[in-house]
This record gives sequence, C-alpha cells and structure tokens, in this order.
Amino acid sequence: MRTRAPTRTKRSTLERSFSEPGRPGPAPSNPVGRQSGGAGTGVGFLLVDVNLKPLYTNGAAVEILGYARAGTASRSAESLQERIHTILSAERFTLECSTTAFLSGRRRYLCRPFLLESRHDPVRPPMVVLLLERCPREGLDLSEAIRRYHLSRREQETVQHLMHGLTTKEVAACMNVSPNTVQHFVRLIMTKMGVTTRSGIVGKLLGG
Repeated sequence: MRTRAPTRTKRSTLERSFSEPGRPGPAPSNPVGRQSGGAGTGVGFLLVDVNLKPLYTNGAAVEILGYARAGTASRSAESLQERIHTILSAERFTLECSTTAFLSGRRRYLCRPFLLESRHDPVRPPMVVLLLERCPREGLDLSEAIRRYHLSRREQETVQHLMHGLTTKEVAACMNVSPNTVQHFVRLIMTKMGVTTRSGIVGKLLGG
C-alpha cells in the first residue's frame, strides 16, 4: 500500500513571498500603521540584486522597511528599493557597503549586507542578502570612538544622525546648516576614521 504525500492547500506567508521574484511578501495581519512605536521586533531577511532591488523577502523585512515616520506603510518593491538605497547610501551594492544603522518609526535597526556569488556558475550574477536586526534598547555608546577619532562637537552631532540613517538633507535640517556643510563634516569624519563612505563610518563605529 502506497502512502500519498499530504498536499498543502495553503502556502505560508514566507513561502508566498519567496515564490514571486521581484514582489515583496504580503502584509502582516497586524497593519503597520497601528503600531505607534515602529515596526515589529522580528528579524528581516531580503534577497536583492546588485541594484538593491528586492527579489525575495520575509514579512518582517517588509514591515521594517515599509514603516514611515508618519506611521503609514509603503510596501511596493520600488519604495522598498528606494528605502534600501537611502539606508546604504548607495544605488548599487559595492564592497564599500557595510553594516548601517537606521530608524523604523522610533526603533533603531541594523542593516547587514552579505554578498552571494555562485561557485558553480560564474556567469550567474551575484545576489545580496540583507539582514535587518533590532539594535539593543540601550543604544550604542560612542564616547570612546569620539575620543579615539578626536571628533568635534558638530562632527559628533553628524555621526549621531548618520547612525540613525538620516540623509544629508535630513541631517542638515536637524543641525540647521546647509547640505554642503554636512558633506564637509562627513568628509572630515571619513578622513579621521580612515574610511571613504558614510556606511564605512557607521560600520567602523559598530565594529569598534
């Protein structure tokens, strides 16, 4: 007597999100807009191409990246890609891309990129895995890094805003200076830290 393998009439949310390339997974049952504190506490996973376009994603990643400051959610592939560009300060993945901190609502997350290359088919284009993790509640103590790299008060402010994933224009608005002034601060910080990108600044602070 042969045993028939059970059939599944309903796929899980994760399976559905990984079966449709280029489309993020369905929205969670609890709407993001109803959460006052930001996105959920789950770990987000995304597989993106070198242009940082989402190909596969779990629900937590959609919730984290789709949460806007106003408390509304934007879940299209285009909006998620734009959000990733902002977080990593890059239009494409390069080896300069490193761990970056950003905000989702009032919660701070880390975006960790990992390059995937095929060992058996060198012609196949590489992919990138993005891991989104919640930062510890107590936050990050930057006092040692500030002393080590001799950061001025305004440079310290700039670093704090970069750690929150703000863009140059957003940093300028917070500090009441021009975007060109922010870029000047960022160049000074990169020189002191020996890095060449904004994400390099954050990665060095997180890596110690």
